[in-house]
Amino acid sequence: MKFKNLFSVFIQDTVHKRKQLTKKQCEEWLSLVAKNQSKITLRIVSENESQKLNKQFRNKDVPTNVLSFLMLEDPIEGDLILCHPVIKKEAKAQNKKIHDHYAHLIIHGYLHLLGYDHQNNVDADKMEKMERKILSKFNINDPYKDY
Repeated sequence: MKFKNLFSVFIQDTVHKRKQLTKKQCEEWLSLVAKNQSKITLRIVSENESQKLNKQFRNKDVPTNVLSFLMLEDPIEGDLILCHPVIKKEAKAQNKKIHDHYAHLIIHGYLHLLGYDHQNNVDADKMEKMERKILSKFNINDPYKDY
């Protein structure tokens, strides 16, 4: 799939010596949703770092799969914090390929930066529909199927 690189993705992997994700791969996943001039940092972290950030910013004392932090709205600048151990466990439990799960969570996190949310059923349905549509373009199965 060809796409214009009108946005920037930076990857900080604090967990692996050998990178799990490539810039090209992440840019491709975001190509159908990213706004022009976006600057996105993907930070892959441990459970400890995820838990600290989740507690500090969401008052939830547990690690989570993805956290989104919007720094600037126009153009979009933000950080997506991805907890590899949680993502790996979820992918295994849900019988998904880990890269498919990363794709979903990166798109999900970016949609949060755009203002999408899932605090109520109407908003959740709208966000999930958009995620399904984007993921299907990459032949990734419905991430909400079976749960």
